[in-house]
This record gives sequence, C-alpha cells and structure tokens, in this order.
Amino acid sequence: MNTIGLHAVGLLGPGLDDFETARAILAGTAPLAGDAINIPPVRLLPANERRRTTTTIRLALKVAEEATTDSDRSQLRSVFASSSGDMDIIDRICDALTQPEPVVSPVQFHNSVHNAPAGNWSIATRNPAPATAVSGYNATVAAGLLEAATLQQCEGGEVLLTCYDVPSMETFIRVRPIHHAFAVALRLGPVEGATWRLQMDLKGPATADRCVADELEALRESNPAARALPLLEQLARGTAGHVTLDAPLGRSLSIRIEP
Repeated sequence: MNTIGLHAVGLLGPGLDDFETARAILAGTAPLAGDAINIPPVRLLPANERRRTTTTIRLALKVAEEATTDSDRSQLRSVFASSSGDMDIIDRICDALTQPEPVVSPVQFHNSVHNAPAGNWSIATRNPAPATAVSGYNATVAAGLLEAATLQQCEGGEVLLTCYDVPSMETFIRVRPIHHAFAVALRLGPVEGATWRLQMDLKGPATADRCVADELEALRESNPAARALPLLEQLARGTAGHVTLDAPLGRSLSIRIEP
C-alpha cells in the first residue's frame, strides 16, 4: 500500500484523557497514574439526541471530535470499528427478552445496532458523507485501518477512523472478557501536511507487538481497541519505527511510521 498521512489522533482510556496529555505516558517518560476514565457528553449533538446516547456512543464520538478539531467535519468520510459494539445495550436487551413479558425499550433497540456511533456522528456533524462500521474481533484495529486507508488511497481526501470498545457486562464477561473502556481515532489523509507518514503492508502470520510499558500492555490485553497502543507509543516517541498488529484471518498488518 502506498504511503498515507496521519494528521491527528484522538484518545480516551483509563488514565489517558486525550492524546496530547497522554504523550508523556505513551513515550515512557511518565507513569500511567490511576485507572479512572471520564467520558464527557457529546458537545456536537443536539440536546435531544445527546440525552439518548450511550456510553459507547459518547466514547466513540469523544475521540472522533478530538481527532477532527482542525478539519471540516461536514464532508469527512469515516470508518467506525468495534469488536463487540454496545455490550451494555445488548446485555439489557437479552435480559429483557428472558422476562415473562419481554419488553424492549425503543431507545435501547435504536442504539443496539453496530453502526449507532457512526449514525450519531453523521447527525452531530451534519455530514452526508459515507460512514462504514466494521468489526474484526481482536483484530478490529487492523481491519479498521485497512478499510480507512484503502478508502483514502482510492478516493483521496481525509478519512476518519474511530476504534472503540466498552467493558462486557455480567452476562458476557466470561465469553468476552473486556474489562476497560478504550477508544482511539486516527484522521488519515494525504501525505502533504501530515504529522506522520504511515506505510502499511498486509502480511502473513506474525507476532503482534506488545507495549513497552507494563501498565499499557495490561490495558492493551484488556480491550480489542487498545491493540492500537503500540502504534500510539511509537507516534508519541516522535521517531521513525515499525509496529506489527494482528490482522483478520490470522494475518498481520505491518506499519512503518515516519515523523
């Protein structure tokens, strides 16, 4: 794949409030302090829509907003990638269906679909451009990167990639052990004017890179979206480097990073 530009990053996770303030942690010059995560309301949504949002939607849109601060959101194409979608809503709907008189909340049903964050982003930004929702189990980050990069290479312009997952609820925790909320957004585009340049190659089986910091490695293993952390560590270090991520179907995604 040809070289692609990375123009901005959004980040939210335990002890990681945004990409700018998390740079020192990701670069290894400051420790990851605490595991609290604050997911703010979506400022871009109208009040009526804002009240109906879920944790998953707020998580995804927070990092999307951060990564697009200096761009025209009204025309930006987007890819939203999540391994498991809105686990909280799915848990509640499954529980409701087991009751003697099963009643599913219309709002919960509305938000249960996999592309709910993408739809809310389109509403929030008044954006009619195409939005894609993808999933690739533990390789969701690589699946989203490949989708977004291919779209950018084929059609030009900028593409927003947002990867996110929330913790599994009690019903699913044994089969899908996701323990922390995490989200990252990457605004991809032309090489000209980009902060970083990425060269991606889809290859055969290879061992995915681990995080340098033990605390970040524990987070990487706790959430599929956090598989992006080795890439974020390299970006924060500000030097050229190479990262390997797990890709779908047992393959790997090799990424060469240049400032």
